[in-house]
Amino acid sequence: MDADDFTLLRAYTCEGSHVAFAALVQRYVNLVFSAARRQVRSHDLAQEATQLVFILLARKAGGLTARTPLAAWLYLVTRRTARDVLRGEARRAARERIAVELAAMKTNAPDWSTIESSLDDAMSKLSEADGSAVVLRFFENKSLREVGEALGISEDAAQ
Repeated sequence: MDADDFTLLRAYTCEGSHVAFAALVQRYVNLVFSAARRQVRSHDLAQEATQLVFILLARKAGGLTARTPLAAWLYLVTRRTARDVLRGEARRAARERIAVELAAMKTNAPDWSTIESSLDDAMSKLSEADGSAVVLRFFENKSLREVGEALGISEDAAQ
């Protein structure tokens, strides 16, 4: 399909043409992936960011105009998305570190005087939502389903 970007976007938004959207993805996937890869410095995270960018394009395609250079729009969205993916990865890593530390505390009879300051320091670095999830899960021994319900999120998100 050799149509210009706006024609393809209009075919996707007005007619639901998945062929048109696939043509846009094929046209720009290398640009988006390489920009994401430079930002996140990880093949897997770049793939995640690339998928998210094209999901955003699918959602926002109707709001783009013929005067919007799609390559530039995708590049800007890729930069923001890559930054968000990195932040999410940092939060996930922090939660995993805390989980490992808490699991180690449960298996060993710890000397609480040495752990208290480390635990409070680690907890203070978490966002309010992540800290609440850790407290509910590990301090109150709630299931992931219960944590999700308490925080108004899915069980997967609570995990």
